Amino acid sequence: MAVATSRDVWESMRLAVDDRRARDNRVRLLIRRSRVYATAALICLALGLILIGMPRIQQLIGDRETDAQARSVSQSASLFPEGSRQSAIKSAIEYNRRLYESGQPQIGEPVFDGKVRGNFEGDDEYRRQLSVNGLDAMGELLIPKISVDLPIMHGASQDVLEHAAGHLAGTSLPVGGRSTRAVITGHSNLRGATLFTRLGELDEGDPFYIKVMGNTLAYRVNDIRIVSPTDTKVLKIRKGRDEVTLLTCTGQGNTLRLLVTGERNSMPDQAPLPGDAPSDTKQAIVISLIVMAGVLIIGFAACRSRDVFGRHVGGHGNGSR
Repeated sequence: MAVATSRDVWESMRLAVDDRRARDNRVRLLIRRSRVYATAALICLALGLILIGMPRIQQLIGDRETDAQARSVSQSASLFPEGSRQSAIKSAIEYNRRLYESGQPQIGEPVFDGKVRGNFEGDDEYRRQLSVNGLDAMGELLIPKISVDLPIMHGASQDVLEHAAGHLAGTSLPVGGRSTRAVITGHSNLRGATLFTRLGELDEGDPFYIKVMGNTLAYRVNDIRIVSPTDTKVLKIRKGRDEVTLLTCTGQGNTLRLLVTGERNSMPDQAPLPGDAPSDTKQAIVISLIVMAGVLIIGFAACRSRDVFGRHVGGHGNGSR
């Protein structure tokens, strides 16, 4: 009877050992699988973050380049002798006077492919106005609310608008003065730079600034509208007004034009100095960071739960030895 009992005990022990080994094998298999799942999840997470963040990263890189170029324009102008700067402004004021008296017979260049220079009347004279450097720049545009800092170039050809704001020929040069209206154009939704993509975020009362030949002019938004591309009458000078209109494409297929017009304000009583203006809250960047952080949290939580499950089961198996 005692022998039979010992056999039963040894058999039970053997079965227990076999069962524990089988359990340990299952645990190790589960741990390996959880690590594979975690690795796959991390790869998918990394790819997802790249896909989400790459367009914005490309835009940020492009924005840094345009910001640097815009500051270079203003710095170059500030190095001009005072007499040269005043002479350039005087010439631009006289150009604007003649433009207003002419009734603005043509607004915009007839060619926008960036290959052929527009042949509008006074083209050569126009391109000599406010020429700051070899980049054909005339000034700098600042819109603090949406982090726009762009050089203003002559004309609105495609090669200009891909990396800068363009001054629309046939409209006033951006030096201010009664009976003037400069139109500054910019692209939206380009992959390589933000440019005027966020122009629609401006509200009435928001300030923006033009820096030209060492002078800073302040404007406050007083009119926002969407028009047809052929409606150039809305871009004409209004008698006695000192205005700047910012123009970009909008609507499905970019078939319409968004016009944001500001009227000249004095600084600092009517409009704040550029450094004191309400700055951008980086809404677009914040939203992108929140989305990316959410994806990270969910992804790591999923990976963590897999790993914890594997360690938990493995710990249980080790404790039963």
